[in-house]
Amino acid sequence: MGISQRLEPEEVFKIGCMISKDRSKGIANAAFDGSAEVGDVKYPSLDYKIVNDYRRTDDSTIVADSEDDSDIISEYIGHYGRWQFLWTFLLCLFQIPTTFHFFCLVFQAVDREHWCARPAHLRAVPLQLWRNLTQPEGGRCSLVNAPYHQLSVLNFTDYFLTVNASSLEQISCSGYEFDASVFGSTIISEFGLVCDKNHLNSIVEMCYLVGAALGSVTSGWISDQFGRRHTFMGFAIVQASAGYFIGLVRSLEMFMVARMIIGITSMSVTVVGFVLVVELVSGKPRTVIGILNILPVAISYTFTAGIAFYTREWRLMQFIITTPGAVLLLMWYWLPESPRWLLAKGRTEELKRLIDTAARMNGRLLPLNYEKTLIAPSSEPSKEIVSILDLFRKKYFYTTLTMLVIWFAIIVLYCGITLHLGHLGGDIYLNTVLAGAVEAATICLSIIAVLKLGLWINLFLYMTVAGIACIVMNFVPDGNLWIIIMLALIAKCATGACNAIISTFTAGYYPTTMRNLGVGAGNFAAGIALIIVPYMWLLESTGQYLPLTVMGMCSLAGAVSLLALNDKQSHGQRSGNENTSSIIKTSANDQID
Repeated sequence: MGISQRLEPEEVFKIGCMISKDRSKGIANAAFDGSAEVGDVKYPSLDYKIVNDYRRTDDSTIVADSEDDSDIISEYIGHYGRWQFLWTFLLCLFQIPTTFHFFCLVFQAVDREHWCARPAHLRAVPLQLWRNLTQPEGGRCSLVNAPYHQLSVLNFTDYFLTVNASSLEQISCSGYEFDASVFGSTIISEFGLVCDKNHLNSIVEMCYLVGAALGSVTSGWISDQFGRRHTFMGFAIVQASAGYFIGLVRSLEMFMVARMIIGITSMSVTVVGFVLVVELVSGKPRTVIGILNILPVAISYTFTAGIAFYTREWRLMQFIITTPGAVLLLMWYWLPESPRWLLAKGRTEELKRLIDTAARMNGRLLPLNYEKTLIAPSSEPSKEIVSILDLFRKKYFYTTLTMLVIWFAIIVLYCGITLHLGHLGGDIYLNTVLAGAVEAATICLSIIAVLKLGLWINLFLYMTVAGIACIVMNFVPDGNLWIIIMLALIAKCATGACNAIISTFTAGYYPTTMRNLGVGAGNFAAGIALIIVPYMWLLESTGQYLPLTVMGMCSLAGAVSLLALNDKQSHGQRSGNENTSSIIKTSANDQID
């Protein structure tokens, strides 16, 4: 009986269910090729592209190529449609509050002009007069020892006219006043983090960075075991709660604890959110969406400057930057789980409901009983529990080691250049906006280059160019500041492109159940780099461009380490653009006959 003939409904049902399973070899075969008609309705054929392009090896087993453009999920819901657009767009919005929390200390902990505070009963003494008489040497942490409690506004000036202030003993300030002409209240002014407490600034910053390093690894393992959706939203809830809590704290210790929690949750939201985004999409759009997912980071950088400019008060700013994340929590009920994760875990019922919704929104007609083909790449659903140790086993050891080097090199240079650009002076708000605009433009341009050449070659070229630009600064003659600035911008653009594509690049080298761990390990190396960068600038006392030289060498080392990885990802992408992925079909005619 030909498959194109008119069939009765029960016959169509039988054909749709014809899934033969050779358990002795562990091979799953789908048997339905062609189309069928029931009444006046024509049902599409089951065009099975078994997960990740199964191919037969010499020992008659099936191997999955994770770099293929199509899989069984994309066969039913498409590579990218209205459903994928909706959720990838909404998920990328979570980068906004995450970036706010990362960059807010640029303004909340900004260094400001300060001096010893006037006692309460001497507040009416003109500020400039107070500083000239009590701090004649321009010191900001001490003042002359005088009987201030015996002085008044009326006799204050007369007293200092009768003594030689420069010969008086210097004592430490009991309190501080801060210049409010540009910035309002900051954590520096509220907690007095100046002079003998100045070292606490680095510790405050370190709290967030240590939390980010921890979150990058722990979140990956949790989401691989319990799913992307609940892990993602769970961390987002804690992030919003900790964000509001920071705005209410009254002690530095509680502020530091809350900042560490923010670091853990912010990095977790970034890592798990990225993996969920790329697992909702397949084929060529996956690379583009993976890069665009980072675009809100640069845009949020400029928003942070605007919020800081108009608020000028760190607590109000904290409440404002936390609110977008709290609003986004409303989508939890509708947020889908990763279909690839559901397939890998063998959760067929949940996957079927997700595919039904996605296919309906994308306008795709599903074949009868397609759920019978939702079979994991292995013959049984994946129940194996993976851990961070799996990244360092024989199969993935060199890949993971290389990724750690690359991530470390990129973040060291990326953050190092960003900090150095801030040292050029000028308006901090304008500098922040310009830096964000440059990074956003770089991310957009990198998409075109990646589509033309692939991820591997772009990453190699960007890291090489950035490294060379930093090293060349040592050979620029004195007095050519514009050349230094140009080289710094070149390095900034190149590392901005690296930062945009590294997550997508890394995710492509690990299977679904380990993808979060792989990206998380890279972010852990990035967290270590973030901790080191502030201290790396101490090398500036030895040589003006020594910090940038070291960072440039790190970038070149990362580029060289890329040579240890096969360019399979880019090759797979290019070949996928030219040819349709191979399709395994079993003729239904033989099964019916």
